[in-house]
Amino acid sequence: MCASWSIPEDDRHGKIVVSLLVRDEIRVAQGGAEVVIARSQLSELADKLYFLDEAFRSDARDVVEALCE
Repeated sequence: MCASWSIPEDDRHGKIVVSLLVRDEIRVAQGGAEVVIARSQLSELADKLYFLDEAFRSDARDVVEALCE
């Protein structure tokens, strides 16, 4: 593992730890769950997370339509 960042827990969910791994992978862990994302998948994942974040801030219908394209 090269580096890691923590996102603090909130009222309902535990801390999230994002780690950069040496094999060009990113690990996202929370509690007992862990997802490893390949470097080749990272841009598409980041795009989806951006749209989901926007859904919580604006008209969700427009965001859902964008995600389904």
